[in-house]
Amino acid sequence: MSIMNFKIEGTGTGMRFDAVADGKHKVTIDEPASLGGKDTAANPISTLLASLLGCENVMAQIIAKEMNFDLQGISFEVDATLDTRGLMGDPNVDPKLQTVIVKAFLQTSESSERIQQLQDTVDARCPIYQIIKSAGILIRNEWSKAEVGV
Repeated sequence: MSIMNFKIEGTGTGMRFDAVADGKHKVTIDEPASLGGKDTAANPISTLLASLLGCENVMAQIIAKEMNFDLQGISFEVDATLDTRGLMGDPNVDPKLQTVIVKAFLQTSESSERIQQLQDTVDARCPIYQIIKSAGILIRNEWSKAEVGV
């Protein structure tokens, strides 16, 4: 299996968009009331960021196995900035995200060097990370060992 195909179908009603991915998985996107939506689901940017974290998690699991890396668990946080003037039509403001900062906390016995090696490999192979990076968005990953008892 070299080439995967993805199919999404959906319908928009107002700001809400209801989709079906791969014929069976429901995905709903909406906007908050302040932007004309009904706040029934995450907005498109939050959905993109969740996709990034989900993709990094999947890639970390795959690559950890390849590296014989002791990955017992992983949790993520993401912070991103967006100047809404661009999406509201200001031609002088780029409508895409300005920054995306990902923090990953790994439950592992591995060294900092091995964590960095895993992170670098995930960054290089994660499709969503690469899409964001190639769009010229400042994206930074900060991976570290999770603090015990936190």
